Amino acid sequence: MEFEYVSERKPRKCPKCGGKRIARIFYGMPAFDEKMEADLKAGKTVLGGCVLSMIDASWQCVECDIQIYR
Repeated sequence: MEFEYVSERKPRKCPKCGGKRIARIFYGMPAFDEKMEADLKAGKTVLGGCVLSMIDASWQCVECDIQIYR
């Protein structure tokens, strides 16, 4: 399986569009507290779903939705 965008750490900007809002992808069932709500609204975190695979993206550009793998 080939991945278009791979990085060892969270990128400072999107490798596709150059956007600077790169969010951490949260997998599983989140506990919606004030911090989680604030991070979602601010684009610091995006929800990745409850079903996990062996290889999941670690980050997502908030501007163009491209996923970046570790």
